[in-house]
Amino acid sequence: MEGLAAVCGMCLDELPRWGEAVCAVCGVGIPPGLDLCRECAVEGRPYAWARTIGPHDGALRRLIQGLKYEGEKALARPLGRLLSSAVPDGLRPEDVQRVACVPPDPKRLRERGYHPAELLAREVARTLGIAFRPLLVKVRATPPQVGRPRAERRKAMEGLFAPRTSGHGEPVLVVDDVITTGATAYEAARALTEAGFGEIGVVACAQAMGGGED
Repeated sequence: MEGLAAVCGMCLDELPRWGEAVCAVCGVGIPPGLDLCRECAVEGRPYAWARTIGPHDGALRRLIQGLKYEGEKALARPLGRLLSSAVPDGLRPEDVQRVACVPPDPKRLRERGYHPAELLAREVARTLGIAFRPLLVKVRATPPQVGRPRAERRKAMEGLFAPRTSGHGEPVLVVDDVITTGATAYEAARALTEAGFGEIGVVACAQAMGGGED
């Protein structure tokens, strides 16, 4: 695949992937014969679907860490291409009209000098031939989340993002680096929906099955 030269073939072969059966909503691996995971079967989401390359483990986790913490910005290209292929089959061109990203924390942006999710989103937009737009802004710092129960994380994230502009029913694809509890994706999708945008899809490099950052 063009654009994956920054990652060797052995690393690509070692990336953890979901099996054939994934939740139709959040995209995590589920037993064959099921359509939804336990959480999505009982809890609604403000987004229509979410997909990740695989679990936050092994070679995939190392690539994400290189992009986020080690200044390896070139990794956004291969990861972004892989993210593009994670979009569900059957989506029509009109099903996604904008690509956005979860907005950065201003302090982290100053420290890093770049925003990993934006680099990924721009590559996804280029690959899919869709316009990238920074549709959201983060209005306050994220409170510490490690070790907090899911409900507390969700409550702490309420109102974290604000729209930069109003929508007119345009469907949006939101890009992030890692999904943990889903609270970040939930809040980003909620803010866009309330701003008038249409169906929201989410893609992230990995789904973390335990604690940590969203």
